Amino acid sequence: MRSDLEIKGSEYSFHHKGQSLVLSCDRSIFWEDHSALVVSDLHLGKAGHFRKHGIPVPSQIHISDLQRVNSLIERYRPQRILFLGDLFHSDQNEEWQDFTHWSNFHSNLEQILILGNHDILDHAQYERTKVQLCEEYVHGPFEFTHETRQSKAYNISGHIHPSIRLSGLARQGVTLPCFYFGQDHALLPAFGEFTGNHPIRAKAGDQVFAIGEDLLIGLVG
Repeated sequence: MRSDLEIKGSEYSFHHKGQSLVLSCDRSIFWEDHSALVVSDLHLGKAGHFRKHGIPVPSQIHISDLQRVNSLIERYRPQRILFLGDLFHSDQNEEWQDFTHWSNFHSNLEQILILGNHDILDHAQYERTKVQLCEEYVHGPFEFTHETRQSKAYNISGHIHPSIRLSGLARQGVTLPCFYFGQDHALLPAFGEFTGNHPIRAKAGDQVFAIGEDLLIGLVG
């Protein structure tokens, strides 16, 4: 991956597999052809899980994440939202109640959760929400999953929390979350604020969009 960089702005219309995808520095994709907002790895409830174990974490992190989702819904007016797994991080806590209220408030929005490894709530809990559960979601040229898998369709997943290191002069550098589009699969950045990042190595021909503060940075392979 060469160091050539191109500033894309706060969002970028990206055509892939014959589809129009709007990448946002808010760590989401709006799939225009299917009117779907796509986000991954919110990890709601993670802060409460840490507090339960005596680790002081601000209680409003999950509220901020849901407000960010609200802003994206207002911006793109999607018909549906796809959560690519790890929507909720742990057992039920008060943060799940906040999500339940959020989900029912958006009852006109089709809400689809592709189950991830942290989605361990009893399925009966989801019956109090508008969320539909599935193992994968296939439409058009894409198959959406939580973890990357081989597929006849183009696989789009989360789970890894991808990031890329940008290097500058004098060995200076910064590691940023990113969107990754490879030959047969793509990775979404973690949407939740209370998450880590995992560095990836991009190959020639891959397309990577690093997420800076209020901007996307395209890396030329």
